[in-house]
Amino acid sequence: MLFGGMPTMTNSSTRGHIVSDNDKVNITTDLIVQDRNILNELDNLHQAMLLLPRDQKLQDKYPELKEAYDAYQDLYRGVMIADKMRNT
Repeated sequence: MLFGGMPTMTNSSTRGHIVSDNDKVNITTDLIVQDRNILNELDNLHQAMLLLPRDQKLQDKYPELKEAYDAYQDLYRGVMIADKMRNT
């Protein structure tokens, strides 16, 4: 049920639709909130934060990969904090 209502909602003007089930809501069109495209915003955040994807299967197979990823994240946080302090 879509937010407690109909399970599927389509809109011909956006050429997309919204489908929901008990676990998730799928939106197959752009999601615009106050003139901002949410996917673009998320992509920009991801790029700005230099987030590396975590591959759990590989990290389980190679523990040193997890250690390197965690070390990178710690170092990155420290650099970002130092950069903010320098700019204030």
